[in-house]
Amino acid sequence: MSLTSLPAQLPPARGARLQQFLDLGWPHRKLEAWRHTDLAPLARREWHWTTLPAQDDAQKVDARDHFALLNSALATAPAAGEHTPDRVDADVQVHTQGRHAVAAHATDHQVLRREGTVDGLRSHWQHLQLDHHSQSHLVWVSDPQGSGHDLSRLSITVAEGATLALVVVHLGRAITRLELDIHLQGPHSAAHLHVLSLPAAGGFDLPVTVHHQAPHAVSRLRLRAIGLAGTRSSINGRIKVYEGAIKTDSEQHMASLLLSPRAEINAKPDLEIYNDDVKCAHGASFGQLDEDALFYLRARGLNDATARALLTQGFAEQVLREIPDEALRTSLTDTLLQRLRDAEP
Repeated sequence: MSLTSLPAQLPPARGARLQQFLDLGWPHRKLEAWRHTDLAPLARREWHWTTLPAQDDAQKVDARDHFALLNSALATAPAAGEHTPDRVDADVQVHTQGRHAVAAHATDHQVLRREGTVDGLRSHWQHLQLDHHSQSHLVWVSDPQGSGHDLSRLSITVAEGATLALVVVHLGRAITRLELDIHLQGPHSAAHLHVLSLPAAGGFDLPVTVHHQAPHAVSRLRLRAIGLAGTRSSINGRIKVYEGAIKTDSEQHMASLLLSPRAEINAKPDLEIYNDDVKCAHGASFGQLDEDALFYLRARGLNDATARALLTQGFAEQVLREIPDEALRTSLTDTLLQRLRDAEP
């Protein structure tokens, strides 16, 4: 069965959203929002339907939002504690949708994993709400294998006095896109985002938008990308400061390390400000491993590969050290080093 044929058992409201998606067509690189994640090849594939939702819902989505239309049409609620399927077959679509709330004055620790083999299309939409004066420490680990497409959207709202600490680490091979949408809705709310992109193959596309919607809110974005041969990282960090969001304090910096002339890294920090009483800064830097540092390590007995891996690990450590779980931090460091050893020159 191809995706152009709607299954008869799909509820009417969801069927209407899926039809809107089909009318728009699969996202392609001529669309600005999808220029780094081309789904056009998926339009030529044959798809089989798996478990479909049994009920309609009243969710409203933007009729021009490809992700929202497709995901809301086919989303199924995951079981308690389940965030991602372990496996996605080549001709199967799996869509999950979850919501999680952090109660007032509470502290929450979560690790969300996107793993398994993806040879078709997998999408996931997660909603997180931080109530007033709560804290959330969230680690998003993305390590999908296979040749397919893994799409995710993480929407987070942060209430008055609440603090979000989010670490994103991508080390996978499947073509991956994570859309981050963070809303600082309450006064004195805060978001601290640390990202490490090291695709072992394919590409990683990370569009981030932080919405400063209330006074005295703080955001810090530290985004790092490592480019291996034949891979692409694309990071678009957008800070939007709304009218009335006085005393906004926002900083973002993107640092990129190119390890091969056949690597591609796109970094685009962006500011959109609608009032004057703010403090905002942004920047991006690109570079390669320091030859003097490499010479220093080689002069002390390390071979070239080990010296390069050590310096690259130091670059990545600026993000990995933000992971509070020592066992997870060690495991991800080991995976990173293995990816570097396996990389083409």
